Amino acid sequence: MPDAPHGTVVVDRVDCDHVVRTFHATGDISPLHATATGHSVLAHLSRAELDAVIARGLRSYSASTPVDAARLRSELARVRAEGYAVNRNQYRPGVCAIAAPVLDADGTPLAAVAVSMPDSRYDESRLPEWGRMVADTAAEITQRRSGV
Repeated sequence: MPDAPHGTVVVDRVDCDHVVRTFHATGDISPLHATATGHSVLAHLSRAELDAVIARGLRSYSASTPVDAARLRSELARVRAEGYAVNRNQYRPGVCAIAAPVLDADGTPLAAVAVSMPDSRYDESRLPEWGRMVADTAAEITQRRSGV
């Protein structure tokens, strides 16, 4: 598993009550460059740290996985500007997610908050609402951690 040392790990989850849903077991490891949680983390790393991730290679998991460094950097700039990351079939076909980072006091990413769903339930028109929801939740956790 080449991505394991440099991936995100599921530490907790809350399941929805939809019959058709995505599933991520606690302990699952996902590649940073191919997931919304990973993008939310990568967007807040230093340039040197990001360069190191890219230097290890960007493996393709689907036709929409960002495997080009310039494309990934462009997406991470969007994540920083909008406050949340989007993954539409980049890692697992048929799975979409929106995520935002939980940051330390110095801006270092510690974790991410995400909502995932089957592609069949993804609605582009709701993206701003979902993005704001995960970004606000991550920001609240960040503030609680810092005691603000």
